[in-house]
Amino acid sequence: MPRSVRSRKKRPEVDRVSIAVLRESEARFRSLTHLSSDWYWEQDADLRFTRIEGRNISPHAPSLIGQRRWETHLQIEGGWESHRALLEARKPFFNVLMWRGQPGSFRFIQVSGEPLFAPDGSFSGYRGVGRDVTEQKRAEQLLRLEHQIARALSEATSAEAGIEGVLHAMCETEGWGCGRFYVAEPGDEARFHSGWATPDAAMQAFLAGSRDVAYRPGYGLVGKVLQTGDPIWSVDTSSDPRVEARHLAAAAGARGAFVFAVTAESRRVGVLSFSAFGLREPDQRLLQASRVIGAQLGQFLQRMRAEAALRESEARFRSLTQMSSDFYWETDANHVFVQLVDGDSSRGGRSIVGHTAWDFPSVAPSDDAWRELRATIEAHRPFRNFEIGRRRKDGSVRHLSVSGEPRFAPDGRFLGYRGVGRDITEVVRAREHISTLAYSDPLTGLANRTSLMPAFEQALERARRRQARLATLFIDLDGFKQVNDAFGHESGDRFLAEIGRRLRAGLRASDLVARLGGDEFFAVLEDVQGPVQVEAVARKLLVEIAQPVDLGHGVTAQATGSIGVSVFPDDAEDAATLMKYADRAMYGAKQAGKDGLRFHAPV
Repeated sequence: MPRSVRSRKKRPEVDRVSIAVLRESEARFRSLTHLSSDWYWEQDADLRFTRIEGRNISPHAPSLIGQRRWETHLQIEGGWESHRALLEARKPFFNVLMWRGQPGSFRFIQVSGEPLFAPDGSFSGYRGVGRDVTEQKRAEQLLRLEHQIARALSEATSAEAGIEGVLHAMCETEGWGCGRFYVAEPGDEARFHSGWATPDAAMQAFLAGSRDVAYRPGYGLVGKVLQTGDPIWSVDTSSDPRVEARHLAAAAGARGAFVFAVTAESRRVGVLSFSAFGLREPDQRLLQASRVIGAQLGQFLQRMRAEAALRESEARFRSLTQMSSDFYWETDANHVFVQLVDGDSSRGGRSIVGHTAWDFPSVAPSDDAWRELRATIEAHRPFRNFEIGRRRKDGSVRHLSVSGEPRFAPDGRFLGYRGVGRDITEVVRAREHISTLAYSDPLTGLANRTSLMPAFEQALERARRRQARLATLFIDLDGFKQVNDAFGHESGDRFLAEIGRRLRAGLRASDLVARLGGDEFFAVLEDVQGPVQVEAVARKLLVEIAQPVDLGHGVTAQATGSIGVSVFPDDAEDAATLMKYADRAMYGAKQAGKDGLRFHAPV
């Protein structure tokens, strides 16, 4: 039964027929209200509530009777001054956003209303409907948070800068007073690495006191997350028995806490911990988003650590090259190998004796590089670190780095070359792997956000030179969360990988396709003729996305897609604005019913 709150007024006596008609009218009104909105409301000429009823009104609704809306601690988009001016002008309003609460626990509502006038034309109040849009607004907030974190990581030049960017974004957006990152040490201990706190002295002291604290697996909130990988929300750390180092939080007055894992390829590489003044009720949407954020930071740290390891490996390689070599070689005046001393006979290096270096096919370097080397040798000049890639019988490629210097007789005659060489196959593989980590999405193999923008800018420059059109497609999956929730993250990853494959297969090899994160993808189509061609491509992709995906063991899942399109130079001439317009158009496609596309339309 709907709840109803309304002011009491004495009604005049009416006959039974009139009462029946009135009851039928009220029943139709309530039915329509339930179908179209969460609640119905009325206000008198002083804009005080006289009636509130519906299927989803707040338990506090009775206390609103007799109050004006701005007296109820609500905040409003655009400010109350502007809205009150609209009310004074007796104008209707539609889907005005209002909210109340604290960061992380806001309740958002959309309200529409129209003025009421008596038969004599005098203003008698307002009536309207409202609905709760908290879930929708919360999803938009967390999507913006994921984008903000992805942008901070893509712009970071060091691990420290990336971690600080994540901590700052989480605290600022979600209202946390302090964020800390604990790195998982080789001994399975989580030790403080870095942190960020608001300028508040208590939170700064809390952060400073955390620097010498470490957690063993299973001990404290951080240790439990390190052990299980599951996020933990503590409403009140002062009474939570799972909390260790409680004195630090108590001294700062910190109560609410949220802790989750940072992961890279299913490994827990660290833990993020956030604290706030006051109690914080669990936020299920943020708990879900924490897995994406933890994976974003984990992938970033893996890439930064791999690059550091590569730099260290190359530094060791250069040092060892100066002291020793894998093999020594000599050639005659005709550049034919006459000697090769190799400590590893399994590599078959002696088979090159009697041949020149260019007698054998190679996969690297380029023909131009070989010509430059031959010119250097013909000029009898030394060369350093010339890299050669040759294919083995098993199909794998062996990479060598070779250095040489000319030999001369006492009378000045050129005798040939001598030098050293080193097998750098593992270094090259590591270099290629780092390149993949840095510029490719590990799940789908598509370009990632880091490599997207430079490639996007290059495509725009080509379009400017050719005076050609270019289209951008912002692609978001509809219903992927349900797939993830129903079948688990492993199946969700398999689903995303297949969607990435279909998008790549459905576009030209010259078209750029990237995964932005989560279930968002982005494509750049060069040299398009017009909207008809772009729409045909987009609809083809929508059909591919909607096909069932095999998750293994006879299980399949389906989702649809929403696509937003912007066109260069019709809509904008720079990459950032084109992406923003395509993103905005994609949301228009979702609001129109999903499984469709929208072109950007100027506001």
